[in-house]
Amino acid sequence: MFLATANVLENIPQALRDRMEVIQLSGYSEEEKLIIAKKYLVKKQMEENGVNDKNIEFKDDGLKKVIGAFTREAGLRKLRA
Repeated sequence: MFLATANVLENIPQALRDRMEVIQLSGYSEEEKLIIAKKYLVKKQMEENGVNDKNIEFKDDGLKKVIGAFTREAGLRKLRA
């Protein structure tokens, strides 16, 4: 048995796709994305850029706008760039 992951099925050759069992999973909800951003991504970016919580504050409304604008895919990859 082999497992594979893909963001889009169209890029998988038809001959291979015919032999696969496709299981589609939903992405993160907006609230889950907010929690992940607050808990991990913002903290990591602050550390990498020498910023501490005395210098900057991130509010939920602002993070939600950024998440909505840059994370149309299931995850948060585009927030790390």
